[in-house]
Amino acid sequence: RRLQRINKMKRRRVLHVSSLSIPTAGIARQPIPRTGQANLQLSLAAYSFRPLYRWMKGRPNKGNGAMTLTQFVDYCAEHQIPAAEITTYFFEPEVTTESLLNLRLHAQNRGVALSGTAIGNKFSVDRGPALDKEIAYSKSWIDKTATLGASHIRVFPGVAKDFAQESKRIDYAIAALQECADFAREKGVVVGVENHGNMSIDHMLNILESVDSQWFGMNLDTSNYIVESNEELYDAIIRSLPYAVNVQVKIKRKRPDGSKVDVDLAKMIQLIKDSEYQGYVVLEYEEEDPHKDIPQIISQLKRLI
Repeated sequence: RRLQRINKMKRRRVLHVSSLSIPTAGIARQPIPRTGQANLQLSLAAYSFRPLYRWMKGRPNKGNGAMTLTQFVDYCAEHQIPAAEITTYFFEPEVTTESLLNLRLHAQNRGVALSGTAIGNKFSVDRGPALDKEIAYSKSWIDKTATLGASHIRVFPGVAKDFAQESKRIDYAIAALQECADFAREKGVVVGVENHGNMSIDHMLNILESVDSQWFGMNLDTSNYIVESNEELYDAIIRSLPYAVNVQVKIKRKRPDGSKVDVDLAKMIQLIKDSEYQGYVVLEYEEEDPHKDIPQIISQLKRLI
């Protein structure tokens, strides 16, 4: 059944979505070839402690926190979490090569792998200075990711409503992702585009099948598809996993009406295993009490993985 789903995805050429006109695209990025059994490695996203950091996108955090990314790495080491995803929002305003190397060395000395970085770009803008700025920003963090010694960077495609307003923006975003993937290849960094901004599974597959690079794939956030039923969610995840270069899990997800529902983590991990995915599974906690909840969730994920 899994092979049938993959073959069906390969046959897709033109996708029709009511909210967005998607251009015809030839197949470029094929599903990632994997052999053997699933091999899942646990990581924790720095974003899980977002209210507690000293800095937020170059400014003092509104929460008046004092936490640093070095302390986040210490948290991972103390809780025997083997890897950490570095959300770049929480660096000090001036990110120097020295500060990146210091964090890399600290992680090495604490026995914590850096599974990747995550930035907050936006490619759903019109071609010109605004898009050029987003591409330059993304490239700068591809460089910094390589300095950190991480091999994956999470980027955003943009926002679905922006693409719906101007259909050519999807072409501009795909071109921007292609340029970033080509640049990342030279740095030894894989670009993972996240299903962010209310993008549907068809939107994401169109992007994935339009960028021609083995150094490009999906950063699959298993709670980011905004659908009503679990069956719809599981179908979207199954269709996404063959392209996944990084997977993020959460304990809740949103429905179209904005309400939150619990995620069945056991089911989610089983779907990931069934796909024979090999790579990091990153907990991204978005609820109210990280110090209370994260140790329990990490313990559960360790058992499931």
